[in-house]
Amino acid sequence: MASNQQPSDGAADPLRVAPDVGDTVHDDVLRRYDDPAGTRRRASSARAAIEEFMSGRAGEMKTAGLDLREADSAEGVNTLRIRYQQFHNGLPVFGSGVHAVADIRLASVTNVDNSTDEQLASAPDPGQARPFDEVGAAAVAPFAGYAATAEVTGRTLGYTRDDHRPPLPEHDYPTAPLSLLRTGTEADGLVHLVYDCRVRTGEPYEQFSVVVDALSAEVLWVALLGKYVTANLRVFMPDPVTESDDATLSSASPADALDAFRHTAQAEVNPASGGAFTLEGEWFRCVDWDAPAFPQPGEATPDFAYQTHPADRRFLSANAYYWLDTFARYLRGLGHPALNANMRRVDVDPQGLNGHDNSQWVPGDPPRIRFGEGGTPDAADAGVILHEYLHGVFDFLDSNHGGSGSYEHSFCDAIAAVFRDSVSMARHRRAETFPFDNNAIDRWSTERTLDRAERFDDAAFFRYGANLRNSMLGTAVWQAYLGLGGDSDDRDRRQRAADTVIRTFVEMLTLVPDNTSTGAAHAVQLAQGMISADHRLTGGLHGKVLDAVFTARGLWAPRAVDVYITDSEEDTGVVPGPVSHRTSPDIWVRTTAPEDGDDPELGHQPPVGGQPNHLYVRLRNRGSQEAAAGSFTVEAFRCDTGTEMIWPTHFQPLGTLTVTGPIPPGGAARVGPFIWTPQAAGPELLLAVAHGAADPAIPATLTTPVPHDRIVRYDNNVGRRSV
Repeated sequence: MASNQQPSDGAADPLRVAPDVGDTVHDDVLRRYDDPAGTRRRASSARAAIEEFMSGRAGEMKTAGLDLREADSAEGVNTLRIRYQQFHNGLPVFGSGVHAVADIRLASVTNVDNSTDEQLASAPDPGQARPFDEVGAAAVAPFAGYAATAEVTGRTLGYTRDDHRPPLPEHDYPTAPLSLLRTGTEADGLVHLVYDCRVRTGEPYEQFSVVVDALSAEVLWVALLGKYVTANLRVFMPDPVTESDDATLSSASPADALDAFRHTAQAEVNPASGGAFTLEGEWFRCVDWDAPAFPQPGEATPDFAYQTHPADRRFLSANAYYWLDTFARYLRGLGHPALNANMRRVDVDPQGLNGHDNSQWVPGDPPRIRFGEGGTPDAADAGVILHEYLHGVFDFLDSNHGGSGSYEHSFCDAIAAVFRDSVSMARHRRAETFPFDNNAIDRWSTERTLDRAERFDDAAFFRYGANLRNSMLGTAVWQAYLGLGGDSDDRDRRQRAADTVIRTFVEMLTLVPDNTSTGAAHAVQLAQGMISADHRLTGGLHGKVLDAVFTARGLWAPRAVDVYITDSEEDTGVVPGPVSHRTSPDIWVRTTAPEDGDDPELGHQPPVGGQPNHLYVRLRNRGSQEAAAGSFTVEAFRCDTGTEMIWPTHFQPLGTLTVTGPIPPGGAARVGPFIWTPQAAGPELLLAVAHGAADPAIPATLTTPVPHDRIVRYDNNVGRRSV
């Protein structure tokens, strides 16, 4: 391999303030550029400097013909970083891209690392990939006999050049033995089409990347995602009541009864100091800062396994640290720039508040949390732990919505419940915000639940207290999670629903102005902020689900014109739709033209390939007002069911027709025919979209492709039928 180090071109040579300044070239490709002092040409801005470098030196970098897309950018005090991801055939090439850095003040490029792969001609076509259902078992197979459970929590289809393996540790990790990390094939240097799978194990808990060849279903390698030092803790998952469905478990329960609900988990802590490991890491530090005095645990090894409270109060420290650290790292993984930039380490006292039955987020430098031990200790309930940290999320984003006295508590309760539900092994008492802390023996509230029937337009609303009002708005947020997939038995769907709701909540906090009112108008403002945030994130994919749950709580009236296409005979147009069907009775085919004497109302006929067929759509109105003539259009599409059926990527239009007549409340109108000549072989999927200003369709505003079944379920303006 040829390699040389040479000074860069330009008006000035780089100052040699560090070794190896200038260009680094391998095999005639510019792979690295270093000018730490920023002495080369300047631009109008740091971004312009990077963009000019990328275009001006594309020939030397061999990137001119590559599909490079900006993946992210970030700013430091005086640094702009832009990362470009390489794509091929529309899929990411893992480990390939460009990392470019510029000095903001000087508007000059200081570092560029080019890891692109320009030799992908032999890469397999994406169409050769096996469906993941045929590959998923291979991703979890290495964990048989190692963990009690293993599940794929995420996957990405892409390319990788198989010329390296993740480095191995010298010794077994507590949660990842070398024998497991050596799983895979020998590197062959070829380009593979792969599924990069995120696998989460239970007993022990850990997270791995498992790379599986998408053609052969062979595991190429297993990599540990966590970083060590890792502490082993014994914690509740998430609490004894949720796991057992026994509401009588309480502060009065003996330790030996509660010990059965401890589970082994891992969290990152700092290396030992003075020969002792403590519950201190990047984002949290357990410290005795509040009365009563209680020394925090310190161990000779990173093992924090204690009997439960009341036998050993140190258990509360381990439990609080685990749930806080897990949640904070999850939030950072959502990638919200302002939140990630403003998060700070928090000092946590799990045995605080002088024994009172309460807990508190305390802003400051450092920010602090204290958990009381009255009744069932708050640090024993994941719901309370997460709730307090969510106050910190408001604080980090400089968003003030009244703390515990106003609707801030709605989100602290509901978002904590959503996260807890998405990761729980058992899902009992899901709508209870604090199942263990607010148990049947230590019951302190009957209102802090997420299944409220009360509405904001109730005549008695003015008499409702803060806890009930909070729970009413929290109920709507919880129901949004359920509607987006949180009620599914499929763990991946629940996780996706949780990610959606939590990501939307965080974005909402950057949009809605501060308000500490307890009135209904404040709740409306926050609810509308959730819908606005969803539009910023997705173009409104989840907007109608959010609208439906907020309408159900009386925050505003249902839309006056609400058109829909049924998914089944039982479908009444509710959003989200019921169990997904592909046999909409409102979409049907006739093989003969109406001008040839056919009656479209005679029902569906199997289409005939190779000749014109006639597609009809029935549009209904479940609103309270008439849909005026000419105010709606219907678009029809076809899709080859052999594709992934991504909207709009795999759908071809069949035409657009205007609904020429009015649609009264409770009425319907037939639209068509759309003339369509199906292929002679293979099934097809027909899809219809109704759109109008009074009730716009989600596909009209979407900003990214999505699996088509989501727009069908989340928008009653969309229907489908397989033929």
